[in-house]
Amino acid sequence: MTAVFIVMSLLLTDSLETVDSFEEYLPRYVENNAFGPGERLEFSVEYGILKAGTAVLAVTGPEQYESLMAFRVTATARSNPAFSTFFEVNDVNEALLDIVQFHTLKFSKDLHEGDFQYREEVFFDQDAGMVYYPEETDSSLMQMDIPPHALDVLSCLYFARTLPLEVGNTYYVDSHVDNDNYPLEIIVYERDRIRVPAGEFDCIMVQPALRSQGIFDQQGEIWVWLTDDERHMPVLMRSAIVIGEIVCVLEDYTPGTPIQVDNPGFEIYRTETQ
Repeated sequence: MTAVFIVMSLLLTDSLETVDSFEEYLPRYVENNAFGPGERLEFSVEYGILKAGTAVLAVTGPEQYESLMAFRVTATARSNPAFSTFFEVNDVNEALLDIVQFHTLKFSKDLHEGDFQYREEVFFDQDAGMVYYPEETDSSLMQMDIPPHALDVLSCLYFARTLPLEVGNTYYVDSHVDNDNYPLEIIVYERDRIRVPAGEFDCIMVQPALRSQGIFDQQGEIWVWLTDDERHMPVLMRSAIVIGEIVCVLEDYTPGTPIQVDNPGFEIYRTETQ
């Protein structure tokens, strides 16, 4: 499960328009009261009536990366032994997310889904407005322009959690995934009360539109329930995929501690809504 907006491979689709022109890069400050190091979210991944496996979202750090400080966010998805006998999944997505400006510094993924295998590493040079794919065989795709403060697919989830996410609003986040730039659209629909193995939570229901590659490519709508508080913690996710419908249910969690970061004098980020 990634992105879980992510947030993981389960949450990705091909329905958004690629962006070709960008605004000027200006440093920004993003306030984060949603998550911090030590947070660990454990999900049951269910396919129909079967428990197909488990997925974990974890935050560690901050750690230094090229003179900057970053959170390391990791998403893993693994099939259980019974499900693995006919379809094995072992996916790892990992990103370094700048703790001040909340944009991606580095992203990697290692996907193993049945006979499908894929590895990728992407370096984000935000100041230069470029990404680099060192293992790309097509020279035209090895280096690409990106919009200011572009985010990878995994970091989109964590950045979205810092937004106000008010019911009735639609938010847009600049993303770069699989050699493409596009605006991630997040629609906030309604409030709901959700009961999962980890407990009962007041939630807001959102619909993200992401895209990526793998057996968990989304073929229809995806719905994500986030806690209706500052944490915006993912509790439940439902997504149509190639092989049916996948549901991710929160089984256990360990809260993290948000880090209070002083604004070094950058412009405070203002959300874009519709």
